[in-house]
Parts: sequence; C-alpha cells; structure tokens
Amino acid sequence: MRLALCLAAVLAAPACAQPVDPPRADGTPRRADSVVTRADALAPPVRPDTVRTVDVPVPIGTGRATVRVHTAPMPDALGSPGFEAFPLNALNLHDDEDTSVDAALDVLRQRGGRVVELVHSGDRNVSFEVVTGRVYANGEDRPELARFVADPNRMFTPAGRARTLGSLSTADDRGEAALAAFADSVLAVYAAEPPAVVLTLHNNTEANYSAASYQPGAQYASDAAAVTVHDGTDPDDFFFVTDRALYDALVARGYNAVLQDNDAATDDGSLSVWAARRDIPYVNVEAQHGHREEQAAMLLALLDVLGAQR
Repeated sequence: MRLALCLAAVLAAPACAQPVDPPRADGTPRRADSVVTRADALAPPVRPDTVRTVDVPVPIGTGRATVRVHTAPMPDALGSPGFEAFPLNALNLHDDEDTSVDAALDVLRQRGGRVVELVHSGDRNVSFEVVTGRVYANGEDRPELARFVADPNRMFTPAGRARTLGSLSTADDRGEAALAAFADSVLAVYAAEPPAVVLTLHNNTEANYSAASYQPGAQYASDAAAVTVHDGTDPDDFFFVTDRALYDALVARGYNAVLQDNDAATDDGSLSVWAARRDIPYVNVEAQHGHREEQAAMLLALLDVLGAQR
C-alpha cells in the first residue's frame, strides 16, 4: 500500500541555523559523533554533484523548522535484468541522531533515492511557542506566548501529542493543535514521493535502548510480537518493523529485529503506531551512535529485501 498524503502549503522562510561541527562530505554541518570513515564497499558510484539538497521551511507555532530533502538519481546499473531495485526513501526525525543520516547519505550516493531529515536546533526535541493572547503593559501591546517542547517522533497521534507535551512541557489544546499541524507538514514533505514502506532512521546510545529492550521481562516487552537478537551481535543495531514477512526476511539474513504487536502496542504517538493503524508497512533502521558503517550495511540489506519482496 502506498502512502497517500497531499503536500501541505508552507511559507517561504530562511533555513534554521545549523550547529558548526565537522561537516559531511557535501559540506553540510554534522556533529562529531557521526564522523566515521565510510567503508570502501560504500564508495559512491554516482558523482557527488548529483546529490541535491533542498530545504523546505515548515511552520511550528510562531516559528519555523526545516525539512531537508537530499535526492540522487538511481544509477543505471540498478535497472539491469535480474535486479529489482527498491528506491531509498528514508525519514530522520531526531536532529541529534546524525549517524543515521550520514549512513543513509552513503547509501543514497550508491543507490539513489531520497533522504529526508528534520532540522531545527541540533537537539532531539523540538521547542516552539504559541500565541495565547495579548499583553498590555507600559503602553505596549505585545503577544502573550506559551512555550512547548515535544519529541517529534511522538507527534503523530492525539494521545502521543498529549503525552509528549505533558511530559516535556505542558499539554493543552493550543500546543497540541500546533504540533498536529507540524506533524502533517513534515509527513507531507516526506510523502511528496509516496513511499511504499515508511522507512525511518534512528540512533541510540550504549546500554540505553536496544532490541533487548523488547525481550520478555524488559521495559517494552508488551509492545513486541516477536524479538530476535542473534548471538554475538550488538543488540543496539536492529530493525523495528510492523510487517511479519519483513521481520522474517531480515532475521533470516542474520539481523536483529523486533516485530511490533500492532494490536497491543502503546499509543505513544510514534510513526510506527501511525503507520500500523493505516496498514502501511513501517521499518525503523536503528543503530548505535557512531555505527555508521553498520547502519549503512543494514540499509543496503533492507533495500535488497524489499526489492526481493516486490
């Protein structure tokens, strides 16, 4: 099933300021945790100047964030007989999870497609303000503002928006409405090229969150229908999927994977919950910060699996 969303209208505005840190190969700033030498096997077969980057400003409350879209043409070799190429169309929602974006850009240069990232402050969470009224003081009339903080991967359902705003700032109707509009805008840019599978990119830290977090007795066990962590592997590097056939195929290739229980999973507002409710296949490619080569290899394997399932 293909994701069908209309591209939301957005106002022209300059891109948000970016952190000044070690740049990517294309000159885009990146933080130090993602500066890892790319494996020789991932040397790009397309010229670097064929990768195009466009910033789309999207409103959030009274301010703006940026949805950055990287695109590259699919190499002609991928259309050869006997090879069913699956186009890369990936979304990164956390602005501090840069290893995942850099790994995806490595794959983009090799396979072509799209990598879409949410850019705002360099932090995981987004902050925004909403006008709540007017203040008259000392002869001056100015807007009264309320400030909100939210996790952008918890903004895709009403329950998730209320929960993330309530835990990080304050949940009220105005903040939830602004966050809902923002979520729609981000999805509309991502779905300008409708994905057959919603593919997201995330990073974690050592001993914090992993596939093991879903094993029996662990923190998120009730959200999982199945979990596989192969002996001798790093549980921080794993796939989180909503489709059984995809889970089985990735496990058969030796990858760690978690299958979401689509009926029992907690409504935390995440994109996996949103996609499952619409019967849209979803996969998160999750790896530890700094595991750029490993995450790129995971993406390549996923594209091959998706191509074989076509």
